[in-house]
Amino acid sequence: MDFVSIRQLVSGERDGSKVWGCGHGVPEPGGWPSDWRLGLQEAAAREKLKLEEEKKKKMERFNSSRVNLDSLADLENLVQRRREKRLRRRVPPKEPEPVAKLQPQAQLESVDLEMFLKAAAENQEALIDKYLTDGGDPNAHDKLHRTALHWACLKGHGQLVNKLLAAGATVDARDLLERTPMFWACRGGHLDIIKHLLNQGAQVNARDKIWSTPLHVAVRTGHSACLEHLIECGAHVDAQDKEGDTALHEAVRHGHYKAMKLLLIYGAKLGVKNGASVTPVQLARDWQRGIQEALQAHVGHPRTRC
Repeated sequence: MDFVSIRQLVSGERDGSKVWGCGHGVPEPGGWPSDWRLGLQEAAAREKLKLEEEKKKKMERFNSSRVNLDSLADLENLVQRRREKRLRRRVPPKEPEPVAKLQPQAQLESVDLEMFLKAAAENQEALIDKYLTDGGDPNAHDKLHRTALHWACLKGHGQLVNKLLAAGATVDARDLLERTPMFWACRGGHLDIIKHLLNQGAQVNARDKIWSTPLHVAVRTGHSACLEHLIECGAHVDAQDKEGDTALHEAVRHGHYKAMKLLLIYGAKLGVKNGASVTPVQLARDWQRGIQEALQAHVGHPRTRC
């Protein structure tokens, strides 16, 4: 086994045919220690040079990217370039969707009487306009003499009511039961339409075929607000129908307590007898007696729950 002195180990020198290291044979790739050390130094130098070149290139790129703002013109150029850059990045706006064109009124098919009356009930203003524009009669009616104004008042289509009246519809047109649009508006409980009809001259005390008044209809249907407005506009509180019933009779018969109270406040008479010689008070007693008898008849019934 060959030994190497410390001096030879440090300096890399060799003595004679002795090899650096231990054992005999061919030296390992990479040359002798002196060549290996020189190779390391050269590689380190090349790496250092490479790093310096990269650093130099980065500095050059940084210096080239810097903006020279020595004057106002330079600042304006910078702002303009950045604005153009933002515009290029923007997403182009979507094209607006095509708006569906409404069918012109002139292109609508002709509207017959049946369509006209149905349109009044369903609040289809386009068909109403088409019918009137083509010269249709606003007072046209069906077999029961019901006009478009009757249907519009019943359904509460206030705008159609205004349009029909403006077109010449008769405010007190009569159906087959001789009921005016006022009756139909009271039946539907549309106070705003009642007010408009009265402002257009509708009769507040009109009578139908059984001598009922709009006040009777308002009480039967339980529309107390309409009832009160009719009275304030001059409706006869004690008007009797063909059976001799007043509005108070109807209120008692249908059990509408609020309507009874309003009628009494406005001076309805308690002693008016109908065709059966029954006053509202007697009618109330009979009604209460009937309820009492019905309850007593079911006392002890196996299906009655206590």
